[in-house]
Amino acid sequence: MIPQKTAAWYLAEEMKHCPIPMKPERFMRKRFTEHDFVHFGHVAVRAYKHANRWRFSASDVRSAGRAIAALPWDPEDLIDLKPGDWPQTEAAPRSADWRAQILDVIRTANDAVCKENGCSCGPPSYQRHSTRWTLPNGLTPASLLHRYADYTIACTLPIPTLVWKDETWLIPRTLSVILDRWEASERRLHAAVQVCSGCGAHSKDSSWRTPTTSGWKVLCPVCAAASLRTYCQAIKGITYAQVREKGPRAEEYLCAVCDPPRPATTWDHCHEHGLVRGPLCSSCNTMEGQGKEFLSRAGSVKHLLRCDGCRLRGALPAHHRLAALRRHLHQGHGVQGCDWPMHGCVSIIEAESGYECKVHCFGQRNKHSAIRLTASDVERILSCVVSQEGEG
Repeated sequence: MIPQKTAAWYLAEEMKHCPIPMKPERFMRKRFTEHDFVHFGHVAVRAYKHANRWRFSASDVRSAGRAIAALPWDPEDLIDLKPGDWPQTEAAPRSADWRAQILDVIRTANDAVCKENGCSCGPPSYQRHSTRWTLPNGLTPASLLHRYADYTIACTLPIPTLVWKDETWLIPRTLSVILDRWEASERRLHAAVQVCSGCGAHSKDSSWRTPTTSGWKVLCPVCAAASLRTYCQAIKGITYAQVREKGPRAEEYLCAVCDPPRPATTWDHCHEHGLVRGPLCSSCNTMEGQGKEFLSRAGSVKHLLRCDGCRLRGALPAHHRLAALRRHLHQGHGVQGCDWPMHGCVSIIEAESGYECKVHCFGQRNKHSAIRLTASDVERILSCVVSQEGEG
């Protein structure tokens, strides 16, 4: 098995004499959030996870490179870029629509040109209004190429191949075929990963997917509850170092915070005292580490205070103090029922004698609440949060 950087090097070797515009070094993915494959053109290459690291089969990688290199290439065999009657699938993400991506690039390039030319007319105007695929006023094919020559979709370089002719965009037929096949493959893979491995039920989104050290686990809430244990503080007071060495594994439990609970992946622990608080799914664990939106989840304060050190001190971990204050202000001064992220609605600036706070929920036109809090006000609010929600 080889890492992604080595895989990109192998692809470059296979594509050394291929004229199809590809960029093998873009064979990278930071997060495998939708499925376990990376596309090189239309070829899906399976990734394997071991010990939290993703690897590829060298033979699969080389085979993908050879498959693209074997395709015919005629840069003058052009077809219209417009999608025509291309079928749309509701479940497919926009990221799997290559025509929409190119359209976004054209619009973004035109916006940049307009700003450089001092145009303040707002959205770009087009030469014809019958189609979105015309050349926007102010943008030239040369300027589009200059700005986005390295823009990639599935490791292909579509922008340098575009030709503006007879008031429409043309693209080489081979590249269109590659991207159409890539789009179809992405749609199939996206649909396949929404199936519960326990009962075969289909999910409308990716909420059933949970990352593990060896790959993804897909379980619906019913199957997750039936096959995994609910955490009842069985290892209360144990250090994270001890549980890592002797177990049990967090993957045997349900997440202690999210509702409905997903399979847990990690033993969450207090970094100040080193004590285990409980099992969390990947999403909850990430939110806890960032300290932003974790407290918007029911039971989050109680979970944080399962650390004996924090509970005896009567204080939340340092990186959650502002989040608790932000939540208090959002609940008291924000729009009722607002579901926007709290850190987007509430700003807190530390001043010499306290805190300058502003609450402005999305949809409130020119309306906001300005609140000034002293240091003693903040400590009183945080103390109330701990005493009211940290019991149990």
